[in-house]
Amino acid sequence: MTDMHPSAHPPTIPPWARAILLQSLPPWKGQLIAVGCVLVAALFRFALTPWVGDSDVPLITFLPVVLIAALIAGPIAGITTLVLGSLVAFFFWLDPPWTFRVTHDSIVRLSVFYILCGLLITVAGLLRALVRSLAQSEERALVLAHEMTHRARNVLGLAHAISRQTFQGAASLAEYQTLFESRLLALSRAQELITQAPTIPTDLKTLLDRALEPFDVARFNMSGNTIGVPLELGSTLTLLFHELATNSLKYGALSVPQGRVLVKWNPRGQDVHLDWCECDGPPVAPPSRTGFGSRLLRTAFPPGRGQAAISYEPSGVECKIVFPAAA
Repeated sequence: MTDMHPSAHPPTIPPWARAILLQSLPPWKGQLIAVGCVLVAALFRFALTPWVGDSDVPLITFLPVVLIAALIAGPIAGITTLVLGSLVAFFFWLDPPWTFRVTHDSIVRLSVFYILCGLLITVAGLLRALVRSLAQSEERALVLAHEMTHRARNVLGLAHAISRQTFQGAASLAEYQTLFESRLLALSRAQELITQAPTIPTDLKTLLDRALEPFDVARFNMSGNTIGVPLELGSTLTLLFHELATNSLKYGALSVPQGRVLVKWNPRGQDVHLDWCECDGPPVAPPSRTGFGSRLLRTAFPPGRGQAAISYEPSGVECKIVFPAAA
């Protein structure tokens, strides 16, 4: 199966409809279109005179041009076409022709003409609004589809990197399976949180709660302002928090009943500074080998999109994370 880019899908709105119904013309162009429509309708009515006479169906050619002007240039142009067309038809073809003499028959015919044209202008305005709304929805759908395709590609790449790095650090196949499944579940929680509102940045506190849910959130003291996480960093930060909590559960503060983890963050300019501090746990020492967590800290963020540094203090592990806040 070939991978089709979202923009390759045929548009819902035909190009001719976009060209006619979505253009935004200046008022003077709309008035020129109205005058042109009236001239065309008048010439066509003159051409019909030998077959239908002067007083028969005097307004028949002006109904469609009112609709055309309203569709192309908007309701103001439609109203202009309506007024000019009724005056031209009144003078040349309403009985008695070649005068502006008002009769009962001319009043009735003009009233019916105005009512029908008013309905046509209203329908044209609604149609233009509908097509504009469809076009905006189509653009949003294409942008969202492109973003979801890009995100799915990133998630697959992230899963591949997790598998490779987990395999390098696992002592056995069973350990690899356990660690890989745990990390995939963390990634799944991040994606579930992001896809609930795919165009809205995730709140950092909500993301932390979701990532740390398997580790008893009550043992984490979290404090900080409400800050949005950029969409492209949601999965990365979730994995990072999951890995820090996993290591704490194995070797750090969460490995003993009294241990706790302090997580606090605050904005500084355009960035968010987050501190992860473990306390009341056993003494810690730097690991003897580079594991998944250490490699993740080095490679978690794209260039210029964040950084993380970890230190193994006697009182507990400390990790400082910096990443840009969502706009």
